[in-house]
Amino acid sequence: MSESGVNGNIAMENSAARERGASVAREYERVVNTFNKVLLFKEKVRLSIEYRIIELKNSLANNVGQLSILSRNLEIYELNISKIADHLDELLFEESSIKEKYNNLLQGASIDMVGVAAVDDKSVEEKGSQESGTSTENLIQQRYHFIDNLNFSFQKLDDDLKSVSLLQTEMRNTRSKIFEKKEQALEKKVVLDQNSRELEGECEKLESDLEISVKEEEVLTLEYAQLINKVEGSIVLGDDIDRILFSSLTTGDV
Repeated sequence: MSESGVNGNIAMENSAARERGASVAREYERVVNTFNKVLLFKEKVRLSIEYRIIELKNSLANNVGQLSILSRNLEIYELNISKIADHLDELLFEESSIKEKYNNLLQGASIDMVGVAAVDDKSVEEKGSQESGTSTENLIQQRYHFIDNLNFSFQKLDDDLKSVSLLQTEMRNTRSKIFEKKEQALEKKVVLDQNSRELEGECEKLESDLEISVKEEEVLTLEYAQLINKVEGSIVLGDDIDRILFSSLTTGDV
């Protein structure tokens, strides 16, 4: 073959090699950029899901704490309601006892039999001994003392009934407030339970999504690493080629 023919072939091979090299380089760059973008996206997805899972677990922990407090409060409410019920039973018994004494006095029972304190037992005894007798004046005086003692006994019973009534009203009002707080706590508990179920559902879904995404990220990372290793392994130049490239780069024509 003539020298011109050889030079023509090398010229074509030179140009083809450069074009193919540039094409391969562009394709490799495209693949590298694609892998980098996808892996960066996968990293952002993983970090975002992990952050959201942490938020959900913190919210769940907070819900657990609030539910624990509500449960303790509900126990206290139930205990206080039970105590108030016992006190109201005691007051009802006391009220019935007072009303029975009241009725006995109205029916003519003696103050001593009813068990109600007189104005001043010692003073009454002294006056009774001083005013003993059947004269009209003595009888009138004894009637006055009897009426005074009777009025005092009724007044004492009236005061006792009022005191019991006030206590009953106060306890019923307190119980109503406790019932209101209990109802509010139960409503809040329902909301927290529902919220916890929703958070747990979202957390389970995200953990499943994270597992899938991480597996995909692992596959891509492994494939990318293998691709890089292949390229690195193929770019091995012999001593002669390395010498020619180096000497060509150092000439003024390059």
